[in-house]
Parts: sequence; C-alpha cells; structure tokens
Amino acid sequence: MGQVPKAITFDTFGTIIDWEGEIAKFFEEFMQKKGITGVSPKEVQQTWEEIQFDYIMEKYRPYKQVLHDTLGMTCKHFGFNFEEEDAVAFAESMGKWKAFEDSREAIKEMRKYTKVVLLTNTDNDIIAESMKNAGIEVDDIVTAEMAGCYKPYTDGFDLSRERLGLTIDEMMHAGFGFKYDVVPGNKLGYRTIWVNRQGIPRPVDDKEDIMCGDLRTLALILKGMYLEDMEAEGKTIK
Repeated sequence: MGQVPKAITFDTFGTIIDWEGEIAKFFEEFMQKKGITGVSPKEVQQTWEEIQFDYIMEKYRPYKQVLHDTLGMTCKHFGFNFEEEDAVAFAESMGKWKAFEDSREAIKEMRKYTKVVLLTNTDNDIIAESMKNAGIEVDDIVTAEMAGCYKPYTDGFDLSRERLGLTIDEMMHAGFGFKYDVVPGNKLGYRTIWVNRQGIPRPVDDKEDIMCGDLRTLALILKGMYLEDMEAEGKTIK
C-alpha cells in the first residue's frame, strides 16, 4: 500500500470554514449592539466553545438547536442581556460563515490524489449551504445528523467508512480540533492529520501523524506522497 490514502475524511468547521473567527465576529457584533465591554469577543468565543462541547456530549440535538441554546447559556455565564432573536440569529448564521482563503483551491488539488469526504459536526442543511457559499465540491459528506451524534463520538467515522466501502488503514482523518478529531481518530487506528491553524500547543498527550498549519500545505504534502508512490511503483510522472 502506498502513502496516499484512498480517502481523507475532513472536519469542516475550523478546518475548512473559519469556525472560531466567524463565531468571534458574531459575538463582536452582538456585544457592540448591546454595549457590552470588559471582555473580548475571543474570550467569549472560547467560553462558548467549552459550553458547546459539553452540551453536544450530553445527547444528540440538531446543531441549530445547539447553537440556539448555547448562545443563551453563554450569555447567562457572562451576565449578558439577550433576546430570543439573538439566539435565532446565531443558529441561522452558521451556513454563511466564510471558508479560509486556502480551502477551495487546496481541496480541489487534493481531490487529484484522493477522495475528500467531510465528516462534520453539523446538520445536513447547514453544510449544504456552507459548501454552496464557499464554492467547494467534495466526494461525500457525513454529518452529525446522519450519524446521530457528534465527534468525538465515533459513529460518524464508522458511517463514512461504510459509505466509502473502505477500511481504516485505507483512510486518513484530518481536523483542527484535537479533542474532536485527532484523539478519536487515533483511538480508531486512523493515520491522523492535525490542521493546526491557530498554532496552539498540543493540548493532550496524544500525537498526530502529520501536522500542518493550513490546507495549502497539506495539499503539497499529499502531492509529495503521491509522487513518492508513483516513483516506488516505477511509473512515469508527467
């Protein structure tokens, strides 16, 4: 077997779509509208992420409900005043969040060498809107809605393999969220890729197979693996 997998499953929000940046932007606009000071939108975004993680681990709820509910929970944590319309606006915003600048072309390049499959913690309608807005095409999409749970639970990993007809050793998994993606991927036996866009320290005593700072770099790594495979097989590279 060569180095290039037959498919790579990708986390989407934080890896392909600027999840953290767009949420911080939402909170910045929300806080400006409410006249809230004394805490940064980034701090609010980070607290929201912790609240959201605990919430999705409790049981499966549609992600629009997760967004709606955790907006209120975050506001209560900080003592912010909020209205129902604020929670609805947050829930409806996700499909419009922007992709990282390198995502579209990098995924297009990687699809020359392997199948690109989204394994995403969101709803079917949200990811469809996201990919349409970003102009990104992939080979398949597996959502939390399809799996009935969110990563780091592993049902979505299992479903993606079933849909592709592949085994773990024929695939890799890539994501920005170490606890959402790298840890469960390692546990299952995948070769894992940590797309560490924020340049953060490794958060737990676990290790990915490949670390890169963006998808453009990952596309170059994958191309190199492909060329090595071709050379090993004695094939002429045009």
